Amino acid sequence: MKTLEVRESYLFVEYSEPYQFDVCLALIQEIAETSKREGLDKVLCDVRGMTGKIPVMNSFQLAVAGAGAFLGLQVAAVYRKEDIDPFVETVIVNRGGRVRIFSDMKSAKQWLGVDK
Repeated sequence: MKTLEVRESYLFVEYSEPYQFDVCLALIQEIAETSKREGLDKVLCDVRGMTGKIPVMNSFQLAVAGAGAFLGLQVAAVYRKEDIDPFVETVIVNRGGRVRIFSDMKSAKQWLGVDK
């Protein structure tokens, strides 16, 4: 299941299907386009339900794509704690992105400033 939903001051994204590189790459673009169209600069992505592992090289490629697509956005991603790779966040941040990866929704919402 894929959901993109405008919530008050941010875009909420949920993806809970099997991992596929091309689908994730397209989702990054869709997030950027939807945020711009809706005039939103905050995004909360919940990918805890995505099944499968992301290969290391794919992680790098997705991070580079996200860094370019998410410029001007503040993006909090929530992922399974055991599968978080800090390298992904570092790649994006080093390219000027404001992205953080969390293992819990509460911390992600607090960082975004949407935890009302």
